[in-house]
Amino acid sequence: MNEFEKIKEMYDNGFRCIRYDDTKDGEMCIYFKNFENEDSEALRINGFEQKMQIKDFINQNSMR
Repeated sequence: MNEFEKIKEMYDNGFRCIRYDDTKDGEMCIYFKNFENEDSEALRINGFEQKMQIKDFINQNSMR
């Protein structure tokens, strides 16, 4: 399972992105929390295309 699919599954299981740190040419760290059961996880992502795909997904699924 690639990182994008893993994040989609995490969202299906109640996790939400609470923050991400992205460096221009390096890895992106993404922090998730499930507010129902207080679990938290962090992922590190490399690769420009994958980072852009994940950022778009997070932004489309964020609470505004």
